[in-house]
Amino acid sequence: MGAEESHAAGRRSRSNSSTSTLPSGQSLIDLTNGQEAKAWTLLYECSLDKWKDGNAEAAGFQETVMSCNGSLYKDCSPSFCIRRQGIVNLSKTSSFFSFRRKSKFTKMAEHFEYNHVPAHLSAVENYHVKSVMCYHSNHVVLHLVRQMSTRFAFIDLANNKFLGVFGQCFVITANECVHGELSPDLTKCAVKRFASSGTKPATIFLYDLKTKKCPVILEHEISSANVHFAFDPRFKSSRLAVTNFAKDDENTLNLVNVKDWEVLMTNHRADDTKPVLYPTFRELLYSRDGSFIIGITIEDECFCEEFRARRRYNPVSVAIYVYNSDTADTLRCIQIQRYTCGKHLCASNYLPIFSNCGSRMAIAVNDPFKPDRNYMQVYKLPPPLCLEALCRRCILQIYRPVDVPKLPIPMRLVSYLQFDPEYN
Repeated sequence: MGAEESHAAGRRSRSNSSTSTLPSGQSLIDLTNGQEAKAWTLLYECSLDKWKDGNAEAAGFQETVMSCNGSLYKDCSPSFCIRRQGIVNLSKTSSFFSFRRKSKFTKMAEHFEYNHVPAHLSAVENYHVKSVMCYHSNHVVLHLVRQMSTRFAFIDLANNKFLGVFGQCFVITANECVHGELSPDLTKCAVKRFASSGTKPATIFLYDLKTKKCPVILEHEISSANVHFAFDPRFKSSRLAVTNFAKDDENTLNLVNVKDWEVLMTNHRADDTKPVLYPTFRELLYSRDGSFIIGITIEDECFCEEFRARRRYNPVSVAIYVYNSDTADTLRCIQIQRYTCGKHLCASNYLPIFSNCGSRMAIAVNDPFKPDRNYMQVYKLPPPLCLEALCRRCILQIYRPVDVPKLPIPMRLVSYLQFDPEYN
């Protein structure tokens, strides 16, 4: 479905829902009987305040933070939001940081250097945290830099355990020039690097995280530096969704077998409203069960000064593309408007979230006629085609994620209910 057609459908959906939305923010459709609703139906709509006050839990969502004023690569990174992680800023006058200039401090860097980075890296070797490169299942990969050297640190946040460093490169790499993703089983990390000058093509490196040395096991050179990728959560670490993977393709979504970099499927019109994906393309991610790939495009304009000064300006347009994870075909395009800056503010302002059971998607939206109003919309996702996935959705609509390990079922079924990758 094209963006214009979907946008028109979205306007019809909004017009129908706005007349039946209750002032108290009650459900348009009973979420417990979501099977009666068609795919992409607007199930629920409420204010952001009511979402935080308990409506998110009632709708089956764990995440309540849907807006953040953090600056990208200073307070937050594209994959890590300090508000969602509950990070509190440390005092910049602390003696722990007295050997550095205060102007270089960021909230995110202070937190990780103080709590997680070993002393031999921060104090002895003088590495400091530049950003969080990727985050998955309470594990992070930090981007560390010093003078003319770059490294990555792998850390288990749940157990506060330093797992190793890898990817040393004797050149300073800007945050915008590096992108990484952890595999679903946390045994691999794919990292894209390219020179800031743009004279060299980008390269995707695949690191093995099962040992402390974390060696490079695969690498692939790509012609375009504008590439996003994400691991398929249904597999260990063998399949990637990649944008613009092939040469001279500037508007493609590819499904790639990592073992030999074979392209399995290609969508040659990932964005059917523009000839190229970039610079508006921002994020690529999978749905909770891996049935869908989500691509986010947002206007490439800076509204930071207007946002912080609370001046009047038009909201930016955000397009949420939904692709089939098996064929890469475009299934849907949902267009929303959001008061944010897509270039410099945290991505949690416009990224969708998914319910515990994986059957619903929630998006934060602004009303262009009421700039101060932030509200949430919950959509029903298409049902899976296999019986086991349907059973998983039904079970997770009854039991909370914390109760799943206590169920009297085999551990393999528990792993399946927790959306762990299948181990064949």
